[in-house]
Amino acid sequence: MAENTEFQYDMGYTASEFSQVLNGNFSGENSELRCKLAKPNSWLISHKDSPMNIEIKIEKKPDRVLGAIALPVLQVYFKVNSATKQQSEFFFNKFFKYFHKGGG
Repeated sequence: MAENTEFQYDMGYTASEFSQVLNGNFSGENSELRCKLAKPNSWLISHKDSPMNIEIKIEKKPDRVLGAIALPVLQVYFKVNSATKQQSEFFFNKFFKYFHKGGG
């Protein structure tokens, strides 16, 4: 198993939007990933067929204000508790695919 690794990213989501995507198709019944609420704003992600464990926590940050527009900001923390390099790469590739917001 890979060593414990921690990452953090700023993301343009509200807590509600983030939870909806995380618990939607990302980890839904047709996904290999399983999502379990550990405590408010904290989830444990596992793989249905292997011993992978990744913890996700979110923290609301001040909105990013651009003129008259205010965009939500979440600080998202990832802690890879147990995962091989391949499992970790699979998780993060899928995470960023599902959480990508297109722009103009």
